[in-house]
Amino acid sequence: MKAYNKYMDKISVSNALHQKIMSRADNTRPKRWPIIIKRYTAAFACLAVVLLGVFTIPKLTQHNITPTPGANPSVLQPESRSPITSVPNKYTLDFNRADGQAAANIYIPGHFWQELTANEIKAVFPMLKNKHNIKATANFKSDENGATLFNINAHAVSAAGLKTYIQLAPGEVMLDYVFDCETKSSDVLGTAVTAGYFETERNSKGLKNIIYFATFKLSDVAYYVELGGAEVEKEVVKNEISEIIGLLIEGGTADLDVFHPVVPELQEDRLSLDEARADIDFGAYLPKEIPVGFVFEDAQRFINQEQNVLFVNWTKGMGYINWSVSLLDDDDKTRITSVDDTKNYDLALYPIPRADSVPDKLREIVGNPIFLINELTLDVVQSRTYGTTDAGDELGQRMRFSVLYEDVLVELSVKGATPEAMFDILQQIKN
Repeated sequence: MKAYNKYMDKISVSNALHQKIMSRADNTRPKRWPIIIKRYTAAFACLAVVLLGVFTIPKLTQHNITPTPGANPSVLQPESRSPITSVPNKYTLDFNRADGQAAANIYIPGHFWQELTANEIKAVFPMLKNKHNIKATANFKSDENGATLFNINAHAVSAAGLKTYIQLAPGEVMLDYVFDCETKSSDVLGTAVTAGYFETERNSKGLKNIIYFATFKLSDVAYYVELGGAEVEKEVVKNEISEIIGLLIEGGTADLDVFHPVVPELQEDRLSLDEARADIDFGAYLPKEIPVGFVFEDAQRFINQEQNVLFVNWTKGMGYINWSVSLLDDDDKTRITSVDDTKNYDLALYPIPRADSVPDKLREIVGNPIFLINELTLDVVQSRTYGTTDAGDELGQRMRFSVLYEDVLVELSVKGATPEAMFDILQQIKN
């Protein structure tokens, strides 16, 4: 929901991009859909050479897919952390300047994951585990023939609190940063290491961060290591990442045969509207009728270790009705509100830009409140309805909220339908 709020409160975009963003910005908290790990990237204006292969994704879904556990490589150290004394190490790296980040998405067919056990961490990080606290997640792909390892995402925390992101995979890893010139490799214990750094823009206080990263291979296992920090601590960060790379190489090739994954229940199917309505779990919670002019766009059924959800979308020009049905989970419960607590949902109390008007402690629930169906009224739906005009966009009332039918949660994001029509649709489901 944070992405949705920031967009709705401050951004003006083209009509095509607007619809795409609005159709995808449908989560108030991270939800781990089953098939994609997505990296968000900065634009750069130069010809770039990507060190390693970048995966691309077919258009399998219109929903924003957030990273699976451990997949987020963001490792910038907070600027408020106490300074750390730089301690030289015995490994020396040549860091090549990177000019930007590479946009990439990863499609993992039959994706599932598991947290590494202590024995698995020992097998994968035999030397590093002695000096760092490591938490890691293995991502697997699966088909009718079983499961194979796709990659491992890990964070190694030093005694001083530095948190380094590590990715390793059979064959190749995905590199986040790109160079516009020939790079120089370093020799670490006989292994060629390509290292680089990327500088962020200065913030309002004139401060910037520097991200250091490196790639190398041990036998047929590829490694990517990344660590960032404030510019004033760059020597500390450089020494830390250099030491980690040395320890990884000293430990030898990771033993990837240590994993014995069991494929959980998985489903990632496209459905027709009739198939979606016939879904035994959630089909009864779809609209019986759709406002005039809207046509069926697509439907998808996802099941993985954390999610069991049905998505259905309808469109009308730049208008849309995005509908998802799932079981209520513990995290959702924090967004349930009584209709008497208007501060939790009435948008008339929070003028745009809502990033400025909504208190931080209420941002999640105001962004996407959950109402009990027996309490829902037309006035409540109207209180969630608003209009805004973006450059190149067409007029249309917008609304976003969720409704709870006992333990089944319906979440909707709408543009171009009236509150009266949506209220009637929700009441029909009730009956």
